[in-house]
Amino acid sequence: MSPFTPDACMLFLSVILFSAVIGAYCTTIDHRIRKDLPLITKDCFCPFCGCRIAVTDQIPVISWLLLRGRCRSCKTRIPLRYPLIEGSFILFYSAAFLAFHSRPLFCVGLWYLFVTAFLFFRSEKHFRSLRKGLALMYVYHLIYAAVLLAILAALDTASR
Repeated sequence: MSPFTPDACMLFLSVILFSAVIGAYCTTIDHRIRKDLPLITKDCFCPFCGCRIAVTDQIPVISWLLLRGRCRSCKTRIPLRYPLIEGSFILFYSAAFLAFHSRPLFCVGLWYLFVTAFLFFRSEKHFRSLRKGLALMYVYHLIYAAVLLAILAALDTASR
């Protein structure tokens, strides 16, 4: 697959979106593991004021910039680590995909390694919750990997 076809560009965009969501969710899981909070909840809340965070304020990196790094409700500063972590996921996943798009299983393996290292090094003292967080991340990656492989197979078949 040529890296500049419309199909390849759309696939790359999906990788960027997936990595942004995974990066944002990893920051949430990291926070919840450290505070011994449930990893899955119906809504996201500001850890300072407890107000529900609107969906429009949960867009990785972009929302932090638009809100100028502050909670919409209480105006408390949102730590810079959130957009930095989200951005690092976007950069790593994108670079891995660009380098190894012809070997998608290797690429997905690198993503697994990255998310595992991130959560392990950030939350290693909370082993029980860490296992649950990793399990969640692995399921999300497994689902996306299946979709990615199906799309790559379809593109390969169509190009023949």
